[in-house]
Amino acid sequence: MSSSLRIGVVGLGIGQQHLRCYQEIEGVEIAAVADVSQKAAEKCAAEYGGQVFTDMNVMLESANLDAISLCTPPRSHAELTEAAAKAGVHVLCEKPMAPTVADCDRMITACTEAGVHLMIGQKKRFHPNIQRVKKLSEDEFGPVRWAVCKYALGKVDKEWFWDEKDGGGPLLENSIHTIDMLRFLMGEIKRVYAEGGNFFAPKFAPQLDVATYTFRFENGAIASVGSGMASEWAFANDHFYFALDGAEIRLQGSFDRPDGWWLGRRDNPSKPEEETLTGIDCFALEIKHFVECIRSGERPFVTGEDGRGSVAACLAVKESARTGLPIEL
Repeated sequence: MSSSLRIGVVGLGIGQQHLRCYQEIEGVEIAAVADVSQKAAEKCAAEYGGQVFTDMNVMLESANLDAISLCTPPRSHAELTEAAAKAGVHVLCEKPMAPTVADCDRMITACTEAGVHLMIGQKKRFHPNIQRVKKLSEDEFGPVRWAVCKYALGKVDKEWFWDEKDGGGPLLENSIHTIDMLRFLMGEIKRVYAEGGNFFAPKFAPQLDVATYTFRFENGAIASVGSGMASEWAFANDHFYFALDGAEIRLQGSFDRPDGWWLGRRDNPSKPEEETLTGIDCFALEIKHFVECIRSGERPFVTGEDGRGSVAACLAVKESARTGLPIEL
């Protein structure tokens, strides 16, 4: 490995956020950018540097990379991850990890056999408020016993996003953020029951656009979630409520930014604590961690196995909504 980490970013939609963050890290060189649109790749190269490619396989052959950020639609993740692993290149793969559990398994196997890192871009785990809930639940206040989450996005009109064999609609492509957060805080999910439908995106029917669902966790805890494409970008926001043995914690903020913190102690209920964080950039925190893992050999905070578990839970939500039956995981 060279003294300066050589990074490639593949897929230059959300990949531009990755480029922005890599650019700020000392000792990281943006060596290559790739997109099916040469114009998009040339534009990003002009701003962030790097050779221009329209084919990731060609990029792997000639750019001498240490790692890639894989920011393409989910259908391509398994094949591209296998190619990167074969080339000895570490992979940070955007969520959702893949459209199917079988594809997730392919990715895990490829990276394990090649001895390279596979990290999944579940950036909510890196938010300081989520980290704080995790720490308090393991220490002062005891485990999260009950949670209620509202996580609804605005309109998305991209065909791949809604394709059952690709993004899988908002209940996979986007709601996976909240599901992964709950698994991080409350453990593995035992059972799922969901009701859902196509209420706001008739163009993409019969793909589900919203659902309300419950989780029973292996440790006995329960959660209810409302998620999907039920809001508008101008006012979409997050509301998360967690009941612990010793406290209630509430997080809220604009969409994907649960920056507001409220904590009420059961032993002192008349004096809740409130604050609002500013300047939180979960992309930057996530990508800094990925770089640190490459340098140190440390296991990534969000592994392929973590990504696989969250995909499985999302698919169970969709299956339950469509069949009307609870799904055991």
